[in-house]
Amino acid sequence: MTKKFWPALWLALSFGLAVAQTTAAPKPAAAGAAKPAKPVNAVKAAPASPYPAVPVGAGYRFGPVPGWVKPVPEASASTAKPAAPGTKARRDPLVDLQIQVAPKSATVGWTRLQRVALDTSTLREVSEPQIGFNPAYQQLVIHQVAVIRDGRREDRLKDARIELMRREQQLERQMIDGVRTALVVINDVRVGDVVDVAYSIEGENPIFEGHFAALLTLADDVPIDRLHLRIESPPDRPLQVKGLATALQPERFEEGGRQVLRLVREQVAPVTEEVNTPPWFKVYPALHVSDYGSWADVNQWAQRLFAAEPADAALAERVAAIRAQGGTPQEQVAAALRFVQDEVRYFSASLGESSHRPKPAARTLAERLGDCKDKVVLLNALLTGLGLDARPVLVSVFRNRGVFGFLPSHNVFDHVISRVQLGEQVYFLDPTMNGQGLSLERRGYFPYGAGLVVGPGTEALTAIAPPAFAVDSMSFRQDWNLADLKKPAQLRTSFKAAGLAAERWRANAAQAGVDRLAEAVGGQYVKAVPGLVSVGAPELVDDRASNEIELKLAFEHPAPGRYGRGQLEVELPAIELVDAFALPPEARRRQPFLLDPPRLMELRVSFTGPQPFTAAAPAPQQVSDKHFGFQVRVEAQNGAMVVASRYERRGDEVLPSDLETYRERVGRARQLLSSRARLVLIDFRDKKLEDEFKAIDRRMAKFSAGRPDTLLQILQANEITRLAGTLLLPKLDPAGRLAARVWAERAQASNLLGDFEGALLDAEAALKTQPPAEEAAAALEAKGVALVGLARPADALAAFNAQAQLGSSSPPAGWLGTAHFMLGDYAKAESVLRDVAANTTGESRHFVLLWLYLAAERQGGRGKAAIADDVANLDAGQDEWGGQLLRYLGGALDRDSLLKAAKAKPEHERLRLAEAYFFIGQQLAAQGRRGDALPWFERTLSTQAVPYREFTLAKWELKRPGAN
Repeated sequence: MTKKFWPALWLALSFGLAVAQTTAAPKPAAAGAAKPAKPVNAVKAAPASPYPAVPVGAGYRFGPVPGWVKPVPEASASTAKPAAPGTKARRDPLVDLQIQVAPKSATVGWTRLQRVALDTSTLREVSEPQIGFNPAYQQLVIHQVAVIRDGRREDRLKDARIELMRREQQLERQMIDGVRTALVVINDVRVGDVVDVAYSIEGENPIFEGHFAALLTLADDVPIDRLHLRIESPPDRPLQVKGLATALQPERFEEGGRQVLRLVREQVAPVTEEVNTPPWFKVYPALHVSDYGSWADVNQWAQRLFAAEPADAALAERVAAIRAQGGTPQEQVAAALRFVQDEVRYFSASLGESSHRPKPAARTLAERLGDCKDKVVLLNALLTGLGLDARPVLVSVFRNRGVFGFLPSHNVFDHVISRVQLGEQVYFLDPTMNGQGLSLERRGYFPYGAGLVVGPGTEALTAIAPPAFAVDSMSFRQDWNLADLKKPAQLRTSFKAAGLAAERWRANAAQAGVDRLAEAVGGQYVKAVPGLVSVGAPELVDDRASNEIELKLAFEHPAPGRYGRGQLEVELPAIELVDAFALPPEARRRQPFLLDPPRLMELRVSFTGPQPFTAAAPAPQQVSDKHFGFQVRVEAQNGAMVVASRYERRGDEVLPSDLETYRERVGRARQLLSSRARLVLIDFRDKKLEDEFKAIDRRMAKFSAGRPDTLLQILQANEITRLAGTLLLPKLDPAGRLAARVWAERAQASNLLGDFEGALLDAEAALKTQPPAEEAAAALEAKGVALVGLARPADALAAFNAQAQLGSSSPPAGWLGTAHFMLGDYAKAESVLRDVAANTTGESRHFVLLWLYLAAERQGGRGKAAIADDVANLDAGQDEWGGQLLRYLGGALDRDSLLKAAKAKPEHERLRLAEAYFFIGQQLAAQGRRGDALPWFERTLSTQAVPYREFTLAKWELKRPGAN
C-alpha cells in the first residue's frame, strides 16, 4: 500500500480481498401493514434513478451506501475537536475504512474521506480525488460526492466530472498492471470547504484463492480528526492482527453472527517521514491483518503458483548447451544466470492473475521476455535440468528485512529471486539484474534482508544477507603532476568499482552513456577545484569477468593552489568520499538514518613536483565507531607525496540513540578529508645558493643594529621571497598564471625592501599575462605601492582604482585614501577612509582611523572629532599598538607616554618608533607646523624601517614642497 495515499487503499488491498456486487437491502414492511392492491392492467413506471447516467463500459457505477456499512461511533465531548495542525496545508476531518470479508470471496472495501484544503497549495488534491482500481477483477462503486461549506452540505455527485484514466505509472520500468484511476473533478471548491467522498471497491484478484490480507495505516502526513477502521468477517475465518510501529490493537466483538475488528482514533497527529529512512523501518503506524495461520500456509499457496512443469525440447536444448560448455557447477550456474539476465528482456504485464502467476518456462524462453517471476521460473528450470536444487524466493525490495515484522501473508512481497544450493554454499540470485559479473564469486549481491523460500519444508522466513566473499567497493585515484612548471599542472583521475558497486556504475553508464557519465563525474572535480579544465576523451574500461569497471578522466590546471616563497600549497579535494559522510538534515531525529555507500571506499591522491617529497610523514590519523572506520595516512613514494584514505562501512543504519555520537565522529572524519600538500619548487638547501645567501647577509648587516629584531626578520624574509622568485621565473612559462603570481609576489617583496623600480617592473610583467582577478589584484596593488614609493601618487591612484574595480577578495583598502591624501584631496581621502573603516575590524581598522584623523585634521582641524567615538571605546589596558597611536592623536595619551610604549618591547622598538615619529610629524604638519614636523620625519628615516609605508611617506614628506 502506498504509505500516504488513502484513495489508493483498495487497489493495494485487492491483493487480499474478494468482493461481490453489493446493494442496499430493501427495508421490510411494517408488521401488520396491508399491502396495496395492484391496479388491473396498470403499467408500472420505472422509478427515477437518483444517480447520474454512467456510460456503457465505464468501469464504475453509482450506488447507495451498502447496508453493512456502519456509522462512525460518536465522538466524546473531550475528543470532538480538530487534530493539531501539521506541516502540510491540509486536514482530514474523517477517514472511514470498512471491510466486509465474505466466507470465501465477495469481500468489499468501503472508504469515506473528508478533506479540507487549508490554503491554495492543497486545493487541487482536495478538489480532485483520485481512486485507483483494477478493472480486470474489480469494480468501483461511487456512493457520494459532497462539499460542506459553512456547515451546509451540498450534494455534488450529479455535477462531478469523472474521468477514467489508465496511467501506467511504471511503464518506464517495463511494467504494466492495468490499473485505472478514476479522477473525480469537483467544481467550486474553496479553501476551508470539506470535500466528502465515499466509494467502494468490489472484487479481488483470484490468484489469492480467497485469502484476505490488508495493511491498514493508522496515520498520515496530515492531521486526521477521526479515524475509523472496521473489518467484519465470518466466524470461520479467524483473522490475525499485528500492530506495526504502534501498540494500538483493535477491539474484537461479535455482531450479527460475524466477528468484528474495530479501531477508532481521535485527533491523530501527522507523521513526517524523515530523509533517508531505511526501507525496513515502518514510518507510518499500521495494523497488519491476515487470515493465514503461518508462513507454511503462505508457502503452500506460493508452491501452487510455482509448480514445476515438464521441460520442452527448446528448454532441454538450452540445458544441454550450458552443460556442453563444461566447467564447474558454479560456472554452469553463472552461465545459466547470465543467459536469463542478458538475453531474456525484462517486461512485466501484471494483468489479473499474471500479477503473481508466472508463465511457463518454455513460453518465457520462446518469447525471450518476462518479469521477475517469469525469469526465476526459467532460471530454476535450467538449473533443475542441470541437476541442481533451485527454488523461488519471495522478497520485498520495498520492506527489505522489515518483512520479519509482518504477519504471514502474501501481500508483504513485491519481488521474486532464486535460491540455489551448491554443496554447503547457498546463493541468492536475481535474474532481473543486468550487467552483473560473470562469475558467482565476483558478481554483486544485493542485501534483500529477508525472504520466503518456496518449496517443501519451508515454515519460516529466511534471512538474506550478502555472502562473506561478496565485493562492494570503490577505489579512487588523483594523480597530480607538476614536475614541469612550464606546462599546466596535469591531473589524471580514475575510479574503479568492484562487485555490487561496479554493477550500479555499469547500469549508469549503459543508461546515460559514457560521455554524460564523464561530464557528471568531471563536473564534481571542476566544481571542487576552480580553474580545472577537462582535456581528452574519457576512457571507460569494463571487465565483467572480474566485475570491475573503471572510468579515467584527464584535466589541466594553469596554476593550482597558492604560491608563496618558492612553494605551492595545494588543497587536496577528497570529493569522492564526501557522500560517505552524509548526515541527516534534521536536528532531532526519530527514525533511523540509512547508510548505503559501498562497503569499502579508498582514495589515493599523489602529488609529483619539481622537487622530490622528502618531508617526514605525519602519523596516520583515524576515526571509527560501530558504523564506520576511516583512516588517512601520508607517505612518500618515488619522490611523490601520497595521501591514502580508506573508508569502511560497518553498519547499514544509525539509530536515533546513536546519532549524536555518529555526528561527532563524522565531523572529525570530515576534518581529515581537508588536507593540503606543500610542494617545494625551489630547494634552498642547494649549495649552489651559498653565494646568494652571503649577499643577503651583507645587505642585512646595515640593518642589524647589533641585534636581531622584527625589522631584520621582515627584511630577511622578503630577501628570501625575492630570491625564490628570481630563481623560479626562468623555469616557468612567462605567459602562465604561476609566473604572474611569482612576479606579483616578487614585486611585493621588492616594495618591502624599498626597491620600487624593481617592484614596478615585476608588477607590469605580471599584468601583461592578463591574469585572473585575484592575481591581477595582487599585481595592481604592488604597482600602486611602487608608484607611491616613486612619488607618483596620481599614477598610484589609477592603479588602486583599477584594483578596486576587480571586485576581488583583496581590495586596496586604505591605499586609496593614502593616494588621495598625497594628492591633497583630503575630502575624498576622508570619504574613502570612512568606507574602509566601516568594513574593517581589529588592528587594521585602527590604522585606517589614523589616516582618517589626518584627512579630517587637514580640513579645519576636525581630526579628533572624526575618531572621538572610537577613542572613547578603546581599552587603555590592551596592548594594541594601533590603539595607542589612535589614543595619542585623539588626545587621550601624551607624547612621552606614546614614545615610552613604543620602546616597551625591544624586538618591535624600531618599527613602532618609526610609526610614532611619523604620526607625530603628520599631526604637526596637519596643524600647520611643518617646520616642527620635519625633524620627526627625519627620525622616522633614522629607524631604517624600510618595509613600512610610514618610512616611504616620511621620505616623500621631506622631499615635497613645503606647502601644508
